[in-house]
Amino acid sequence: MQKKPLVSILIASFNKEKLVKRCINSCIKQTYKKIEIIFVDNDSSDNSYKIAKQFKNIKVYKKKRVKYSNFKFNSFNQTDTYLYAFKKSKGNIICFLDSDDFFKKNKVYEIVNYFLKNPKNNIIFDKPIIFFDKKKKYNSKEFNKNINRNFLWPKFPPQSCISIKRFFLNKIINEISKKKFELLALDFKIATVSKYIYNEFNIIEKFLTYYFQDLKGESYSNYKKFNFNWWIRRLSAHKYLKYISTKYKKNHVNGLDYYFTRIIVLLLSTFKKNI
Repeated sequence: MQKKPLVSILIASFNKEKLVKRCINSCIKQTYKKIEIIFVDNDSSDNSYKIAKQFKNIKVYKKKRVKYSNFKFNSFNQTDTYLYAFKKSKGNIICFLDSDDFFKKNKVYEIVNYFLKNPKNNIIFDKPIIFFDKKKKYNSKEFNKNINRNFLWPKFPPQSCISIKRFFLNKIINEISKKKFELLALDFKIATVSKYIYNEFNIIEKFLTYYFQDLKGESYSNYKKFNFNWWIRRLSAHKYLKYISTKYKKNHVNGLDYYFTRIIVLLLSTFKKNI
């Protein structure tokens, strides 16, 4: 990797018109200037795309949403949008950014500095500042420096906290783009494949990303903890780990969490059918 690498900031957006300016401005104001900003609107019904087009020196695209899933709600459109943006990018380092989140102005500088000091590492998670509004925010303390636990649902920082080398993203891209596992968010797939297949999981002890908590957003409402969709997605995560472990000949044993999740899904499915 060159001394001052090009960094591509990929922004995925869907119906976030009130937050798009804040997101893009946080990229433009980065202290590290060798960047390209790629904004992809996933067929929003609001003015997100028009707002993004007003900015100069950023690449703005609009793509249609994928309508193939058997599930009413899925996470594949977010994945598909990021992969579309990745194909348009040229950077040696890739930073992801959901359009309702935003970066501290030294984020990219710190990420580049980390990779230059740790050339053998291919992926890094910074820590999120949980953000509700200007008056309510806090540094998250729930993420350990490394995942030392082997059960499926590890704690890892969200999508906007992931920075990854281009060649490594290309290396894992087939496993994170599987449509079969459309309920799983991209951050889960990246974290799982990186850790369990390539033993790559690093967290920088710096809070560099504002992670917005939209309590009215689609993700929060559709996957509220312990609702039916939440359990379905959890079971899908178990199946995903089983799939990649089998493919790459890694040892994998279904634990109690898998069987408990499976029983809950069966019970809830039966209950819904009988209503």
